[in-house]
Amino acid sequence: MDFFFAVSPILLVLIGMLFFSRSGVFMAVAGWIFAGLVAWLYFQTPLSVVIGASIYGIVKAFAITFAVAFTMLMIFIMKETGALSEIVKTVRSITTNKVEQTLFIGMGFGSLATSLGVVTPALFPPVFVALGFTPLAAVAISILCYDPLTSFALLSIPITLPARVVWGPFNIRPPGIANLEQFIWVFTQKITIFLPVVSVCFALMMLYFVGKWEAVKKNFIPAVVSGLVLSLSALTMAYTKIVPVEVIGVLSGFFTMIVIYFMFRKSEKTKTKIDGDFLKAVSPWLFLFIFSLITNYPPVKKFLANLPGKLEVIPMIGGKSIDLNVFAHVYFWILVATIVSLPLLNPTKEQLSNAFKTWKQRVSGPFIAYSLFFAVAFIMAWSGMEIVNGKLAPGSNFKAMNMDIIIGTTLAHIFGKMYPLVSPFLGLLGAFVGGSETASNVLFAKIQYSAIVATVGATAFMPAYGAHAVGGGIASAITPSKITNAAALVGLKGKDESSLLKTMIIPVLAMTLFVGIMLQIIISTM
Repeated sequence: MDFFFAVSPILLVLIGMLFFSRSGVFMAVAGWIFAGLVAWLYFQTPLSVVIGASIYGIVKAFAITFAVAFTMLMIFIMKETGALSEIVKTVRSITTNKVEQTLFIGMGFGSLATSLGVVTPALFPPVFVALGFTPLAAVAISILCYDPLTSFALLSIPITLPARVVWGPFNIRPPGIANLEQFIWVFTQKITIFLPVVSVCFALMMLYFVGKWEAVKKNFIPAVVSGLVLSLSALTMAYTKIVPVEVIGVLSGFFTMIVIYFMFRKSEKTKTKIDGDFLKAVSPWLFLFIFSLITNYPPVKKFLANLPGKLEVIPMIGGKSIDLNVFAHVYFWILVATIVSLPLLNPTKEQLSNAFKTWKQRVSGPFIAYSLFFAVAFIMAWSGMEIVNGKLAPGSNFKAMNMDIIIGTTLAHIFGKMYPLVSPFLGLLGAFVGGSETASNVLFAKIQYSAIVATVGATAFMPAYGAHAVGGGIASAITPSKITNAAALVGLKGKDESSLLKTMIIPVLAMTLFVGIMLQIIISTM
């Protein structure tokens, strides 16, 4: 019974989305209210702690909510000024056939754009339709090209933000990890171990939607090469640490574009013109890339983190506090890049007005959803705790009343030493429910840690957490919001959406299982 109530907020969100077709925003609100009631009434958590956990989670989510908000503003301005059309036109001029277009745009440019904050299912479907793809193939490829490097989306926020939560308020200390910076790098490295297989699978899936099995057979080698270039370049940069974590996805996507371009050139001569209009169009991304390189240089990063001092430290419940680190966070530099690029984009008053109007209409949904899923994560993490002498501390029966510990230990009891085999499916579930890998990595972090410690030991947490993140990235292929959003752009009906989901579900589950098998082997050799 304890396990049922502990997992009930997650089940509520899952059932609401799957069987009642409720939006992610609606279910985020419902899940937050329900989680608060369960923690308060069943697990005897003081109401003040429940409210404090909610506020803490919402503020802690600023790193992603503001990043998403400012990225949306950037994209809408680029769309209104014609910058996105110019970028797409140039990319289209580089490619010559549907297979090359699929791999170049899907695996290369799609991964690069995703790493810069573009939600490809919301942008790419009309592009592929204009190139002659069927609406179904256009939607499928647009969704799939978000997946190979999802962990590096929005300048690697699915890695860096959960790492800060795990190391900070969750206070998880895996053996051999000395500080937050090391945690981020090790987390990144463990994620990239699984990417060669996953990226190749996604490339093959894209080709399947272009021309079924015949296209896969004829272009098997280019698909494998594109997947390996994308993944192995990310792995190499993760282990050599030659660039900041934040730009690994951008560079991997760019390298993949170059390799695919020359792979398909052979003896033909194709003139590719990169003119001033294109450079102006990509100026927001170029500024963002440069700012990311500069601000992640350790001395600069430390200076920016300490710049406002105590002015940006917000006191929280139980003696806790949150340092906003505004100038060190990527969302600040996304906004700066947007502002600095305005003279080059040269928007009219009408274009700016339209961009802001669209932004105001669409920004509230993801902002609320991310905020409340983080609130749920902290309610579950702080359940069974109380305020003692002004400090947040475990209650007298904490282990029996903490929702995360109950879920983790129950899963450990059910699966035992084979738990690593199924642990990536928690990442898949978390991203499906929470709508993003970031939410999944936060929501299930303490659950994964409890289960891993109870089954195979704390030393296995980092590879398990990496596999969890990869599972969350794989889930993007079947996230209802992404499928619905992409389908609406090209006029696909509900029947087509259902067909697409059914086609994707089996390879998605197979990939997640394979990640689990890899994790089981890795841990058995440690």
